[in-house]
Amino acid sequence: MNIVKESLAKLLAQEDLIVETRNVESAQFNVETRVLTLPNWKHTSTEVVDSLIAHEVGHALYTPNEWDFLDEVPIAFVNVTEDIRIEKLMKRRYEGIAKTFYKGYKKLEEEDFCNIKGSGVDVGTLSLQDKLNIHYKIGNFVKVPFNDEETPFLAKCDALETFEDAINLAKELLAYSKQQFEKLQEMNAKEEEGLGVVPQEEGQSTIPDFPEGEDLSEGKSEQVNADAEKNTSKPEVKDAPPENSSTGQAGRNTGEPQEFKPTVETMDALNQALQSLVDTDGQEFDYIELPKTIPSQHFVSNKEVSDLMNNFYTQKENLRYQQDFHDEYDLHLAREYTRNIDTADQDFIKWKTSANKEVNYMVKEFEMKKSADSYARQTISKTGVLDTSKLHTYKYNDDIFRKVTTVPDGKNHGLIFNVDWSGSMSNCILDTMKQVFTLVSFCRKVGIAYDVYLFSDNYEKDQHSYGGREDISLDGKLILRDFRMLNVLTSTSNNRTHDRQIKNLFRLAGSFRSYNSCGVPHRMNLGGTPLNEATISLNHIIPDFKKRTGSQKVHVINLTDGEGYSVRYGKKVTSQYDGSTYVNSRDCNPLSILRDRQTGKQYKFNADRYNQTDTFVYQLRDRFPECEIMNIRLVTGNDWYRFKRQCLGYEYDGNIEVNSSWADADKEWKKTRSFICLSSAYTVQYALAISSLNADDAFEVKEDAKKADIKRAFTKSLKGKKMNKKILSSFIERIA
Repeated sequence: MNIVKESLAKLLAQEDLIVETRNVESAQFNVETRVLTLPNWKHTSTEVVDSLIAHEVGHALYTPNEWDFLDEVPIAFVNVTEDIRIEKLMKRRYEGIAKTFYKGYKKLEEEDFCNIKGSGVDVGTLSLQDKLNIHYKIGNFVKVPFNDEETPFLAKCDALETFEDAINLAKELLAYSKQQFEKLQEMNAKEEEGLGVVPQEEGQSTIPDFPEGEDLSEGKSEQVNADAEKNTSKPEVKDAPPENSSTGQAGRNTGEPQEFKPTVETMDALNQALQSLVDTDGQEFDYIELPKTIPSQHFVSNKEVSDLMNNFYTQKENLRYQQDFHDEYDLHLAREYTRNIDTADQDFIKWKTSANKEVNYMVKEFEMKKSADSYARQTISKTGVLDTSKLHTYKYNDDIFRKVTTVPDGKNHGLIFNVDWSGSMSNCILDTMKQVFTLVSFCRKVGIAYDVYLFSDNYEKDQHSYGGREDISLDGKLILRDFRMLNVLTSTSNNRTHDRQIKNLFRLAGSFRSYNSCGVPHRMNLGGTPLNEATISLNHIIPDFKKRTGSQKVHVINLTDGEGYSVRYGKKVTSQYDGSTYVNSRDCNPLSILRDRQTGKQYKFNADRYNQTDTFVYQLRDRFPECEIMNIRLVTGNDWYRFKRQCLGYEYDGNIEVNSSWADADKEWKKTRSFICLSSAYTVQYALAISSLNADDAFEVKEDAKKADIKRAFTKSLKGKKMNKKILSSFIERIA
């Protein structure tokens, strides 16, 4: 229910308020932080909950964060006047909200939340501030009498418009309450001296109002008997507050001066009663905030990575010219490195020649789709200028004006690639990087800005340290593990640098094949899969990328073969031994809610840790609606089932009907070893079989090959290419 009420609060406020559900005693709103806190309500009426939310939203909309009045008037008095004002403004803003307040307060009156029935107090004897509080909350159901002195305050309440008006009226209420208290004290003092009752002015009650307890207003108290015996030591006052009045200041004279303590008893009673609706022992959500900034140590510049790899492979290349070696083993290693580098470079040239055909295909597809889109968006309009070539047709043709064709400017596109640099990628990392190189080459040819990142948890700033962990001392903050975003390719580099970087990355990726190792630079080894951290970091990468490149629409592509590990956050806990508090770390779970203060939206985590990334993707898409977040999932045969469940749900709907999308997906997967999913958290998700990732299968057969062998070889070489073209066509269509 709380999720529904949170949505209601946001709709009423017409802003993305930060709405929390916590084990608090009452609903409250912080006007500075814009956080509306709702209690864990027990099973109570919807009418009451809706009215409470509408009330708090009224504070969110109309109550400013100005508290410099507290030394002039108690906040309890301001609460009375401000509640009246904001509820009036809410009724004015939303016509239907009056009915909500009516139903809510009716329920509260029936259950005596203001403790009027239970206390047996006469409403007419209450203080003015209490009368006003009752009148404007449950006045439809409880008749509240006002004397001649009090009646003008009703008009003043009805006229409240600004917060300043509410404060000024609260000051008037305070002054009136204090005045009535002083009159009562004076009367009690004269009674003690045996002087009798002070004569009353016309229209004034015998017993003045007092703030904390039973106010004796006109029509509710009886006049002192004027014909009473003069020798009576004390006049008889009917309906006066008892000697043991709970107010302690409004009762009959006790012989000691009383202290003026302004309160609003009905407000206190209402707040206490509302607390009974709250389940303070229920499960409480943990609200987690995205980091405002990510330390620079998590981002490794293109220059740093490029220099690291250049120095390493230049050193390996120069081994062929070295004359002196420590021993035969070092000589063997040197020759092995140089031989592998030569082999890798030959493979690189071969691949580059083949990839150019694929890149040209992509460019052709892109230009065709871009032209078609441009044509579809163009508009033709008349200029109002005569077309002299058509003047001779004026007798039978009205269209003799020049026309102009307007083509709206398309948005500048940019691409960000995030590549999984984990150990499980070792068998396919070279083929994966080939796909990245192909897409990058396409972007470079058509002038699309791009950045390529490797996300890794195995990169060190120096050989002795990981750079430390993030501080977990903050409650409700995400804990970022030791991950790095390595910028290995960028569109801002020149052609020479770009070619050198691709060649080095080709050598590096090939090195993870043990039979063709060119060596791995320090800090560039494969590690874990910080996919979630990489996705979180996009909140900072995307704005920076857009600013640097001028890209208006950014396409983010994650390329991974698995899910990231669970993300943790700081949680303040209390020690059961000594009662001390400290911050511990725990995994995000279904009781964890991710909060984005920039958009005001909140996101619940799934029980399955493998689906945590979906939460961060949804957040990212809401913050950057102009961006597309895509995922290329490299799938083994064993992972296909889990991928289907994540994208399409369970195989059976209610254990009765078979999910038809499963059958379609299996059919497509069996045929092409690929699948395009549009129903996940991502804008689109591509599944590619690792076994068919390499599209470089050449059409090669032996000289004595039979007809069947030739057919199989041709089919094998075509299979990967068909798969790649299908994926590439879909990709091109999205950015054309």
